Amino acid sequence: MKKLFLVAFLTLSSLLGNAQINVVTTDVVNFWVAFDSVQTTTDRAKQVAFVQKLYLNKAAFGLKYTIRFQEAKAENWVDMIQEKGAELLKARPYMLSVLAQKPLLDAKLARFRQLYPTFKSGDVFFVVGTGVFGGRVWGGNLIIGCEKVASENPDWAIDIVLHEFVHTQQTIYDDALLSHSIMEGAADFVAELVNEKDMAVIHPGGYIDFGNRNEKAVWDLFKKYMSSGTKNKFYDWLYGVNGLSINGQRMKDLGYFMGYKFCKSYYATATDKQQALREIIEYKLSSNEKAREFLLKSGYVPEADRALVQAMTFERLVINKDVPQIIYGYRLTNDNVVMSYTLPDSEDLDAVKSVTVAGSFNNWNPANDRYKMTNTTARTFELTLPKTAFEVGKTYPFKFVVNGKNWQPVPENAKNMDDSSTENLTLQVN
Repeated sequence: MKKLFLVAFLTLSSLLGNAQINVVTTDVVNFWVAFDSVQTTTDRAKQVAFVQKLYLNKAAFGLKYTIRFQEAKAENWVDMIQEKGAELLKARPYMLSVLAQKPLLDAKLARFRQLYPTFKSGDVFFVVGTGVFGGRVWGGNLIIGCEKVASENPDWAIDIVLHEFVHTQQTIYDDALLSHSIMEGAADFVAELVNEKDMAVIHPGGYIDFGNRNEKAVWDLFKKYMSSGTKNKFYDWLYGVNGLSINGQRMKDLGYFMGYKFCKSYYATATDKQQALREIIEYKLSSNEKAREFLLKSGYVPEADRALVQAMTFERLVINKDVPQIIYGYRLTNDNVVMSYTLPDSEDLDAVKSVTVAGSFNNWNPANDRYKMTNTTARTFELTLPKTAFEVGKTYPFKFVVNGKNWQPVPENAKNMDDSSTENLTLQVN
């Protein structure tokens, strides 16, 4: 797409039974109008004014959510445009291709409604954020960060919208690895079923393609960890950055693959397919026992492993009292906050090109060079910030990011773990 189509508002008004889905792309179009205006001047004040007037002031719900979630201001988008302008321009036609994907997205959502009559409606908002999230579920709505997920695939939006929309239909629980994997795998399986395209074909070389080629080895390892309730123990299966080494290759998110296979087996062995689909989406994984029940009913578990699954004891997230709990990630001096991150021994130091800190204090922007850390000693990276940059007594959630995209997990002994999200650290200046 070589031209910027100045479309003020695009909605997908499909009457899916009683469910109406609005796909709103206003924010994507407005972003590029603001982007082009920013390029006309080097005056930062004018650049900020352009973003505020042409983008933020015209925000639809999705962008309003993004602003609130990221505690973002016009300055943050100006920073991103200046720091990543070339990358954004390269991705521009991919982001704007959401306008052309309307007919196919319309058809797929209609098929979703046909396969799953109790489908709950919600709206889909495409935005250009500052690199913090690719997809977020808020109530029954989806917010898709195009700058993170847009690709040269002409149908890139279909797959992510269907996956995330499954999450809006689910009741989300936070138990052991098995429960997490079924929840995420269900979203992948249902998206594939609705899209009528094999996930391994859509994403060659991805975790499902890899898992299909190494399935026995993946299952043999997964069954050793699936009862774990401690995120630090199963982070490499889901959401983590390291992944797992299997048959000499490393792959992330293989927990998604396992849950996908469980759901696929559950559906394949069911006589009533519509009922099976409903159970996959609505299965109340409200306890680890319910997750075990689903796995056994799926028919996936080899006969030789059924006794193991039936007898396994689920772990709970219990803080190890033998490990001293510490304030992790920073220390306070008289006038400064010294951010500090030590690369785990399992990570290859030579592969680390950058370590940055991202949090509510910098719009969760890992690309902001002002928050780039310096390798001070061996495997430790540090950054000194003035205390005056923080409000006394206010709590700031943050994380460390390796190579601009690998968000590092919170260590088990972190005393300053965010109560609202155990995946974040917190900083407070007294």
